[in-house]
Formats: sequence, C-alpha cells, structure tokens
Amino acid sequence: MGKIEKKEVVGNIVAFTTVLPDLMDFRNSKLATFSYFIDGKYYISENSIPVPMRYGMGNTMTIKYNVEKPTEIFPRHYFVI
Repeated sequence: MGKIEKKEVVGNIVAFTTVLPDLMDFRNSKLATFSYFIDGKYYISENSIPVPMRYGMGNTMTIKYNVEKPTEIFPRHYFVI
C-alpha cells in the first residue's frame, strides 16, 4: 500500500456534530466537515475530522487533504511520535 500524498489548506467549518448529546460538554468530541479552495476549485469534505469543542460554524482551521482525492481530509498533527 502506497503512502498518501497530503498537502495543507485552510478550510472553513460548514457542519459539525458531537459524539455525545450537546448537553454533555465533559469528555465530548466534535467532528467537523470543511469547505476549502484548491487551485481555484471549491471542495466540501466527504468525511469529518475532530476539532476543538470551542470551534463552531465558520471557524477556520488548517487541515490536510489527499492530493489524489481532494475531498478526503485529515487533521493536521503538530507532533509526530
């Protein structure tokens, strides 16, 4: 299996969901769907990635996308173990 080539882009949150009910802030997780432009073309991610609980609609975040399939996104990791 080959390694997926990824590039970074700044995206906007267009939809999100929480793993637990909204009333449960403690130990909850938020997953967001993003919109972004690559080479002048508009994309909406087909998958969701985890974002901080304080993020909402319209917030921006740097994400990574699959160069071969730009609608597939990945969280940007700051630390590599």
